[in-house]
Amino acid sequence: MQKNILRHSLKNLLKISWITFSVVGVAILVFLSEWIQKAGIISFPLGFRHMAILVLFLINWVIFGRPIILNKFYIFNIILIIIYLILARIFVPVKLFNYILGTGFTFLFIGLFVLGSNTKSDLNVVIKILKILLLFFLIMSIGPIIQGLLAHTSLRRLPGMFRELGAFGSAMNIGVVLTFSLYVMTGEKKYIFYAVFLSFGVFLTILKKSMLGNIIIWLVFAYYYLSSRNRIKLLLYGIFFLLISFAFVGDNVKKDVKLNIDYYNRVGPKGHVRVAMYVASYKIAKDFFPFGSGMGTFASLASIIGGYSKVHIDYGVSEIGGNSPIIVARGGHTLLDTYWPHILAELGFIGATIFLLLWFFPLISSIHLMRLCNDSTIRGLCFYIILITIVMTNDGFTLYNPEIPSFVLLHSGVTGLCYYHINKYRTNITK
Repeated sequence: MQKNILRHSLKNLLKISWITFSVVGVAILVFLSEWIQKAGIISFPLGFRHMAILVLFLINWVIFGRPIILNKFYIFNIILIIIYLILARIFVPVKLFNYILGTGFTFLFIGLFVLGSNTKSDLNVVIKILKILLLFFLIMSIGPIIQGLLAHTSLRRLPGMFRELGAFGSAMNIGVVLTFSLYVMTGEKKYIFYAVFLSFGVFLTILKKSMLGNIIIWLVFAYYYLSSRNRIKLLLYGIFFLLISFAFVGDNVKKDVKLNIDYYNRVGPKGHVRVAMYVASYKIAKDFFPFGSGMGTFASLASIIGGYSKVHIDYGVSEIGGNSPIIVARGGHTLLDTYWPHILAELGFIGATIFLLLWFFPLISSIHLMRLCNDSTIRGLCFYIILITIVMTNDGFTLYNPEIPSFVLLHSGVTGLCYYHINKYRTNITK
């Protein structure tokens, strides 16, 4: 009997160690991969990051998974989008390679969520993953923030080891999400201090969307977790925090806002890169009703692989900013400066609606459970899912982050691991 207990304990220890090590290890690898590549250490092939996270979650599901169990509404929408994509391929002339590639990149989040939510992990595994990821983001933030403070400047040229400043701002916001989730679980005040530090890093970027995202995170946290009295305290502390932040980067923020206003006034909505992409995506969805222009045709990575999609030229976005075929071929272009236009244009109005139902399903499900749940750990996991979805949705308006593998891993893969325990808890309380 003692041997059986020892064997069972050893098996659980190996499971905890492997899932934790594999998820955190691959997360750090994909986050640092572009810096590693730029440094000339290793050159990663196209699609390596996508395959790395997909294979990781597939292996963990094969070893520790259960037969796939999904919510009926979620299954219905998956079937619906599959049928829709098959019909779109028939009626919309798109190169098969680009169509498959575009579909794979765009819907990777579903695969990771399904595999993650059906991988049987210990609750301590998920908590440990969240803690290590927070530690990673804290370490990654120290260098740029100290440099910004010493230079008394914004982090516009100081993204650290992240691929660019937008990725740094998003990572810092995700760090804040992690701190709040862990604070809800533990009640330890150190996590609030971590949140303040990471938020300061966000404001040093002077990126408006990152600052807005950070404020939204704090507001959601205050709404769901704080009492009315503590909300007032948070408001006062928040005003003080903003004054301190703008004492460092206020001039830079003013200059950046002025530059953006001048740019918009000079070129108008048709010449503004991001605005023009949204206008074009609406026209494409309308002209190619009901299926859109097809996966791998507009404002997506797949639309510039193996050639430059003609849709960009037909709708005039190739002439805006750094979107031209020549600049795209050189790299450093602006064609992937925003995410949601590619969803609307390539999937059309109907397909984009189904996409959003799948995208927001974990968030909606977690909000419903929050109203019934008194378990602090489960509430912390719900917080993570709600806030990570909000951050990625907000980022998608001005960045391509929702389809960057490192962020997909966090907003769908880790969300899936959290959802397994949320769903397990829901099942137990409804018995």
